[in-house]
Amino acid sequence: MGLVFGLFIVVFVGSANKFTSVAARGNSVERLVGQMGHAAGLVVILFAVVHLIGSYGLWLMRNWGRLLTILLSAIELALIISRGVGANVFSLLVGVLNAVCIFYLAMPPVRRAFRADRTRPHVAA
Repeated sequence: MGLVFGLFIVVFVGSANKFTSVAARGNSVERLVGQMGHAAGLVVILFAVVHLIGSYGLWLMRNWGRLLTILLSAIELALIISRGVGANVFSLLVGVLNAVCIFYLAMPPVRRAFRADRTRPHVAA
């Protein structure tokens, strides 16, 4: 979803800039808003790609995937809290899901499962 949203921002801002440039005659404010829109879209795309990398690590049960997911969830939670949790229901839901994700991935049994040595085959006793 983040990739689609980021691409939408980049593409839509380009089209919106063309409409705005007709009214603003290509002044510096129009260029600044266009550059900020493209930058925001690229940041969203970058964040989505890093999320995909973290989820791939989780899928493979790698500890780096667990740590990356905890880091990304903490960043998102901090951004939501700084904006104000009571802003809307969606923000509250995303904040709760990030907190649950951090709590779950930090639990000792989950940490042990991600740190288990997978190079040796398991032998039944």
